[in-house]
Amino acid sequence: MSSTPRASLFVSTYEMPRHLELVLAGLRQQSFRDFELLLCDDGSGPETRRIIDQFRAESGYRVEHIWQEHQGFRKCRMLNEALRRASGEVAIFLDGDCVPHRHFVRDHVEQQEPGRFLAGRRVELGPKLSSWLTPRHVSRGFFDFPGPRMLWSVVRKDSEHLQRTLRWSNPGLRRWLGMERIDDLKGCNYSVARQHLVEINGFDQEYEGYGREDTDVELRLTHLGLKIKSLKGLALQYHVWHPRRAFTPANDKRLDELKLSRRVRCTQGLVEG
Repeated sequence: MSSTPRASLFVSTYEMPRHLELVLAGLRQQSFRDFELLLCDDGSGPETRRIIDQFRAESGYRVEHIWQEHQGFRKCRMLNEALRRASGEVAIFLDGDCVPHRHFVRDHVEQQEPGRFLAGRRVELGPKLSSWLTPRHVSRGFFDFPGPRMLWSVVRKDSEHLQRTLRWSNPGLRRWLGMERIDDLKGCNYSVARQHLVEINGFDQEYEGYGREDTDVELRLTHLGLKIKSLKGLALQYHVWHPRRAFTPANDKRLDELKLSRRVRCTQGLVEG
């Protein structure tokens, strides 16, 4: 691995050590290894730190644990700090409750194009399959291809989106299957050249509370002139079940204002003021 990695992988987490342990098991299996890992921690306790320290000792990656005191949902502030420390050309974003397929990082790096940001999707694992899943299952390749247990979980209406468990790399087949069309970006699975995040001044820290901060990034990248590129059928990931959070209504209002303004840079971002 080179001294300056090709990619920086940002993983956001807060007090979900079991989920994070599954994600890190997926990162141990990555087929593309020229990346650094920035674990963006919004104030988790000692169990999360123990898991991260153990992974750092075993992984062979550059691993940085970026921790901030928990004062509500402040994901943007934490991501900006991680972006300041990142050195990779490509910035890839993954949530700490989404287990990556072994080609996740590879797909994000190999599919980069000038003037594009890349957006993928995720499989929704149900409560039953999520409670059964262990890091050992992940390490043994459970997500390499949909096996009987995954199929049965979908049949019994526990897990969802079985079609997203299959990886399609052939360009012609992808076009035939309509995988090159995608509507929007999900914060758990996207990537963009780091320079473009710098150009939009990173993440808007005026979003506090859950929701819409990722759509804000998508809109400002679009205002910058970039276009979305679909990673459907590539960069697969599997969301481990947990209760849903409620969106913060004030964030909807801020997003509506951005849509009208066509603004590219945020004020309270990578550089504040």
